[in-house]
Amino acid sequence: MVLLLVTGAAVRAEMLVIDYVNAAAADVDVILDVRSAAACRNGSIPEARCLPAEDVLAPHRRLANISGILWLLGTAGLEGGEHVLIIGDRGQEREFMAGLLYLAGQQRISILNRPLSRVTGGSDGQRPGIPRSRTREAVWQAPLRADRIVLRSELRAQLVRDDAPVLIDGRGEAEYWGQRIRAARGGHLPGAQHLAAASLSPGSSEAFDAVAFAGEPVAYAHDAYEGLIYLSRLLARGVGARLYLEGWVGWASDGALPVDSLAYPEIAGVSASVPVSNASVAGRWPLLMLLAAAALAVVGFQAGRRRRG
Repeated sequence: MVLLLVTGAAVRAEMLVIDYVNAAAADVDVILDVRSAAACRNGSIPEARCLPAEDVLAPHRRLANISGILWLLGTAGLEGGEHVLIIGDRGQEREFMAGLLYLAGQQRISILNRPLSRVTGGSDGQRPGIPRSRTREAVWQAPLRADRIVLRSELRAQLVRDDAPVLIDGRGEAEYWGQRIRAARGGHLPGAQHLAAASLSPGSSEAFDAVAFAGEPVAYAHDAYEGLIYLSRLLARGVGARLYLEGWVGWASDGALPVDSLAYPEIAGVSASVPVSNASVAGRWPLLMLLAAAALAVVGFQAGRRRRG
């Protein structure tokens, strides 16, 4: 494992907008239930709004476009200036939504640090969640934190400079070293240090020191979904990172970009021989007999011509 050893400035105070809580605080304005719409409607914390994490994801866990996401947040009554509590059964879904709201500009975000089923205490403590509207109830007002997102072209230009940013890779160690590959190539971004997202999870037993970073590190994970989870965990730990949003899968897709610990996925060989079944031979038997008879006729004709000559 690569140790993250960096020194430098303290984290900007405005980054500290995500935290983990064990219960709803008195100043929470909106409770968002990120489970499926059906699960939320069946029972949730009273006054919770249903905003399934899956609603902001396109196929293959791609993010929907930003205008669509902001419109979607408006259907849950959000404007961006609220203190939001995110609840649900899967920790990663809660953290993903927290990271997304952070980039969208949400003022303050709390993540319930327990599955919802452990909080409601059964059906007696539940009320049907409020489904999001088909139209916007509110117009998103908060400015996007666009400066917290790093694009591929921007990162490529930064890496060749003397003041290149510190890179931290949140994937597992096997993926970092190229031993496990989920993209076109394996390995990690040049010079990236390894700080696994799993080591930052609320339930992790691994010790974590609040390291002071030199400037603001650029964090990335496998893709946008895992990257937003990673960002939430870093921010909750007081690390004011920026996010290379498309992650390793985007970087690896461009073969012209440099990679450390480069590896390629193994491709299973395809046999060149094609087995022929007995049934296949039997089905062709009349044709084979006809061809054989024709060949014998040609041979007999040629032999007759030689005798006559």
